Amino acid sequence: MMPSRACACVRVPVAKPALTGRAAPTIWPTIIGTMIITMIATASPVSAFERGHVIAGTALAIDGDTIEVQGVRIRINGIAAPELSEHGGRRSLATMRQAVDGQHVRCSLTGAKTYERHVGTCWTGTTDIAAIMVAAAMARDCQRYSLGRYAALEPPEAAALPLPGYCRSR
Repeated sequence: MMPSRACACVRVPVAKPALTGRAAPTIWPTIIGTMIITMIATASPVSAFERGHVIAGTALAIDGDTIEVQGVRIRINGIAAPELSEHGGRRSLATMRQAVDGQHVRCSLTGAKTYERHVGTCWTGTTDIAAIMVAAAMARDCQRYSLGRYAALEPPEAAALPLPGYCRSR
């Protein structure tokens, strides 16, 4: 029975079960279950992408061959752009920004990852972003991964850009 507000009641302390001894094992499954659910719910979606997965959304340029879409970093497949610290790296980033920043982009992922980035072919509308970068002499065709898809687009001045060893066919 609930005491009324008008009465002068005495509060009697109620003993609370301790989390030690026999009561402890009953709470651990709840704690562990909650931890597992939290880990699953907050896990990055990046780890779940497989070959053929398509991600679309507004893009942000990270460097000359990396963009971010829906919080996922994507390495553009088949090209090699200079690193930001290398000659041409900042110009390459500026070109990528002009091509994708704020644009709706669609990427088809290969299932591969490199340096915590998913690898994929990306388009703005029907235009291949890798083709834009190679044709602008801001990236090189990476033969090993593109199978020469962008080689014909590469202007002579692109030869001044570095071509990493991993791009050469084996």
